[in-house]
Amino acid sequence: MISLTPYSHENPVNISQEEYEKLVHMNEKGWSHCDSKEECLAKLHYLREGFAQGKITEADFQEREEKMVVGYWNRGS
Repeated sequence: MISLTPYSHENPVNISQEEYEKLVHMNEKGWSHCDSKEECLAKLHYLREGFAQGKITEADFQEREEKMVVGYWNRGS
């Protein structure tokens, strides 16, 4: 199981590795588009892991994270 909310003790969101892979690779409307809370959290987790491993620059990370979060937030979910 993968914890998408590792710091939330009251409202944990855990998903299987299979579901995580499925959500992270959803990109029909663009990789930054998210249709569900779980998809958004999975993609943020993936993005943050990539940044922590040095796979993307801080500027790219901030731009992608902002685009994803603001896009999801503006959907009213």
